[in-house]
Amino acid sequence: MEITLEEHIYTKYWFHKYHASVFAEAMIKAVKRLATEGFPYFSEELDNDDDVHLFVRWALAESIHIPNQTLIDNIELSFNKVYERANNMLENSDSILILGKDTGESMELLKRIQTYLDNKGFYTYIIKEQPDLLGESVMQKVLRYALSSRLVIIENTEPSGHLYEFPHIVKMAEMPTVVLQQKDKGATWMFEDLYQRMTNIKKIEYTNDNMEEQVDAGIKWAFDYLTQFGIYQKNTIPWLK
Repeated sequence: MEITLEEHIYTKYWFHKYHASVFAEAMIKAVKRLATEGFPYFSEELDNDDDVHLFVRWALAESIHIPNQTLIDNIELSFNKVYERANNMLENSDSILILGKDTGESMELLKRIQTYLDNKGFYTYIIKEQPDLLGESVMQKVLRYALSSRLVIIENTEPSGHLYEFPHIVKMAEMPTVVLQQKDKGATWMFEDLYQRMTNIKKIEYTNDNMEEQVDAGIKWAFDYLTQFGIYQKNTIPWLK
C-alpha cells in the first residue's frame, strides 16, 4: 500500500529560524537520507510554483494488513522523522565538500560524485562552482567550506591544486577526509604516509564500474569515524561527560 504524505508550508505564517524554501528543500533531502537508511519512503516531491504555498510530498509504503492504529502511528512518525532530520541537517551543516581536478573529464567525474550524493540527500559543494569573495584567498575559501562541512571527499586520480589543499584539510583543519582514486593510479605518492599516520583520512580505490559503491564505503567510514571520535570525546573530556 502506498500512502502519499504532504506537508503544507504557508510562508506568510512560517516562523522557523530557516527560510521556508530552505527548510522545504531540506525536507526533500531528509526523505532521501531516511530512505537510504531503510525507511520505506520514496517519490519525494517539492511543489514550489507558488511562493506563498509550498508543498513537500513523499510516499510511505505499508502492508495492506497493517492495523489502523499502527498505520496512524507510522504516518505521524514519518512526519516527525522528516521534520527532525531536516532541522538537524540545517543545524549541524550536514554537507560534503568535493575536491579534485576540476577541468575537463576530471570535472565530469566530480559532477558524477556530486550527483550521486545529491540523490542520496546530501548537501554538496564543488569549490569551483562557489562564489568568490574579494579579499579571500583560494585556500581560505577551501577552508571555509571544509570547516562548514561534515566531511571532505578528494578525488585524487589526477594532480591539480588540491594537492596544495590536501595537508591543510587533513592536518590543520583535521577534517574527516575520504580520498578516492582510480585503481592503480594516483596524483602523487607524497601523501601515502598520511594514510597510515593520520586517523582522520581514508584512501579508497575504485573502478569506473564500482565508483558509487566505493563512495558509499567512504561515507560509511567517515560517519563511523565521527561516531567513534564523539564517543572518545564524551568519555575523556570532562565538560562533555
